[in-house]
Amino acid sequence: MPPHAVLGLLALLLSVLAALTVLLYAAVPGVRRATRWPVVALTVLSMATTAAAAGVGKTLLEAVDAVGPPAEVVAAQAHGHGSDALTTSVFFLLVATLSTVWGPLRPSRPAGGAAARWWTGILGVLAVATLVTAGIVLAEALEAVTAGNPAWQVG
Repeated sequence: MPPHAVLGLLALLLSVLAALTVLLYAAVPGVRRATRWPVVALTVLSMATTAAAAGVGKTLLEAVDAVGPPAEVVAAQAHGHGSDALTTSVFFLLVATLSTVWGPLRPSRPAGGAAARWWTGILGVLAVATLVTAGIVLAEALEAVTAGNPAWQVG
C-alpha cells in the first residue's frame, strides 16, 4: 500500500478521534480533568499525520497528473482540495483546543461562564467541521482510487 494511503487512513482516524474527544471535552465539564491530555495528544497527532499525509500525497498527485486518465486526475485533484480543507480544519481545531484546555475550559475552572460557553461553541463547530470534512475526504479518496482502476468501478 502506498505511504499516502497508510498515512491518509491514520490521519482520518486520528482526526475523527480528536474531533469526538474535543466534543466530549467541551460538552461535559466533568470529564475535562481525565480527557485534557488525550485531547491535546489526539489533536497534535492528528495535525502531524494530516500534514505528513499531505506531504506524501503531493508526490502521488503529481504522478497521477502526469500519467493518469482524465477522470482519475479530476478525482485526485478534488481529493487534494478536500485534504487541504481537512488540514485547515484540524489546524483550527488544534489551535482552539490548545487555547482552551489551559484557559477558559480548564478542569479547575467553574463551568458555565460566558467565556466557557463561547469556547464550547467554537470547539463544537470546529469539531463538527472536522468530522464532516473527514467524511468528504474519505469519499473523495475512494472516488479517486476507483477512477484510477476500471476493475473497481461499479456497474
